[in-house]
Amino acid sequence: MAGVRCALALTVTLALAGCAGLPGADWPAADAPADRAAAAPLVLPVQRPALRTGDRWIYGAREQGAGAADGRTVLERTITHVNGDRAELRQVPLDASTRRPAGPARTREVRIPVWHLEPAGRSSGEIRSLLFPLVPGKQWEYEYWMGGPGDVVTTYRYRARVEAVETVRTPAGRFEAVRVVHEGRWSRPVLEQGRPAVRSGAVTTTYWYAPAAGSWVRLEVDLRRADGTRELAVAQELLEFQRAP
Repeated sequence: MAGVRCALALTVTLALAGCAGLPGADWPAADAPADRAAAAPLVLPVQRPALRTGDRWIYGAREQGAGAADGRTVLERTITHVNGDRAELRQVPLDASTRRPAGPARTREVRIPVWHLEPAGRSSGEIRSLLFPLVPGKQWEYEYWMGGPGDVVTTYRYRARVEAVETVRTPAGRFEAVRVVHEGRWSRPVLEQGRPAVRSGAVTTTYWYAPAAGSWVRLEVDLRRADGTRELAVAQELLEFQRAP
C-alpha cells in the first residue's frame, strides 16, 4: 500500500478537492479577484508553458480511501531555475490554516514538455502528464514503474487523451482549462500465503491545465482494486498562484 501511495503522490501532484466522492472544497479564497484569470482566453493548440524563475503555485489536497492520509495537505511550489526543457522548483509543505512552512523544502526537477516533476525515488520509464501541444482528440500512451519500501515495485500503464476545454473555478480564480484524462492499470508483485502473486487494479488521473496559470488548476486521481473498490482517491486544486513578469 505504501508503494502505491508514494507512486501516486509523485505522479500526480504530486501532491491534492473535487474528486468524485470527495467532500466539497472549503479552502479560503486568495486575496486576488476571483475571476482574474478569466480574461486570458484559451488558444488551441495549447502550447507548453513559458516557465520563469519566480513562478509560484499553492495547492490544496485531500485524500480518501483505505490508504488516505488524514486532514488536508497544502504545498507551495516555486520555480527557482529554468534551463531549456527543464526547470527546478522548490516545494514546501504549508500549514493548512496559517499557510506558514510546516516542513523542510525539497528541490524537484520539472520536465517542461510534459509538465512532470521527476520522482524522488527509484523509477524507470517516462511519465507523460501533459504532452504539449494539447488539442482535443490528441492521445498518447506511456508506461513506468516506481519503487516503494523494500523491494516493492508498482508498474503503471496509461492511455491519455485530451477531452475538452472547460471553465474551472478554484479558490485561485476562474480559468479556461483543457481536461486531460489518463486511464490505466497498476500492478505489483506480492506474496500471498507464501506464494508469489500479482495485485492489480485500475487508475484514472485527470488534469485540468490552464495556460493562464501555467500549470494544472485541478487534478484528480482514483485508484481502484481489482474488485472495483477504492484504494485511494486524491484531489488537488489551485489555491493561489503568481506568474513572474
